[in-house]
This record gives sequence, structure tokens and C-alpha cells, in this order.
Amino acid sequence: MIPSLALRRSGRPRLVPMAFLAAGLGLLGAAMVLEHGLGIAPCILCQYQRVAPVVVVALAMGAAWPATPGRTARTLVALIVLAFAVNAALAGYHVGVEHHWWAGTDSCGDGGAPPPVLSTSLRDLRAGLDDPEVVPCDTVAWSFMGISLAGYNLILSVMLAGAALWTTRRPNLWRHP
Repeated sequence: MIPSLALRRSGRPRLVPMAFLAAGLGLLGAAMVLEHGLGIAPCILCQYQRVAPVVVVALAMGAAWPATPGRTARTLVALIVLAFAVNAALAGYHVGVEHHWWAGTDSCGDGGAPPPVLSTSLRDLRAGLDDPEVVPCDTVAWSFMGISLAGYNLILSVMLAGAALWTTRRPNLWRHP
């Protein structure tokens, strides 16, 4: 019988790491849908904000692994707190760039770039690949109720960091029965 990733040696599900695994995969999936499904091109800060969910997925998989001791799994979830906190700081910086509270990085673009031209010419395609267009960080590509994607990422990252911190402070979640 092959043990499930969700089970510890005791047979009890490790729901905490599995929840953060689902959250990390959900954030990455949402980013892919926004970019490839809805055509919202990410700026460089948006791309940097994808690193934390990848780290969270890796840490959560390690914490959910059945052979991982409870103390180690709890430590890995504590590192998830750090990953989400760093992502919240980066998202907060991005929100500030969008609101022109401070300047973005040099790789953020100037914000005055024209929209891409749709063309079926092979020459135009090659030119676009040779000189890719930089998506400016200070323009809001999409918002809902006045909150941009970076703002929602900030909110979610703070909430997930808080939830991960809360679970690491609950020893009863990590004890073997």
C-alpha cells in the first residue's frame, strides 16, 4: 500500500500543510489564468510575486510528506509564514508603485509605453521577440472595487501569513495522537 501525502505515520491527515499547498497552488493557478487566459501581462514586480507561492508549495509538500516528523513539519510551516510575509512586503511595495507613492525599479518600465500592436507579420513577431515590451509596474492592469491585483495579493499574503503563524503557535495541531 502506498501512503498518501496527506497522512502522517499515525494515519491522521496533515491538514495544515495540505491547506497551504492548496493556497500556493491556487495563487500560482490564478496568476496563470490571469496571464494566459485573460491576457493580463505581468510586470516584473508581478513576476517576482510568483516566487513566494512556489516556495510555499515546496515547503508545504515537505511538511505534508508522511515521513516528515511533526517538529520539522511545524518548522517548515513557520518558513511558510516568512515566505508569505516577504510576499506581502513585495506586494505592498508594488501597490505603492501603482499609486505613485514611490518609484519602481529600473526594470519596471516608464509607464508611457504604447500598447502592443497585433500583427500577423513574421517580421513583426521576430522584432517583438528580439525587443520584448516591458510592462510598466505603475499602471493597474485590472482592479475590482478599487483594489488592484497587487492589492489583493497583499491582502491574501497577510491573511495566509497570519494563518500560518497561528497554526505554528498551536502545538496540539502537531502532536501525534
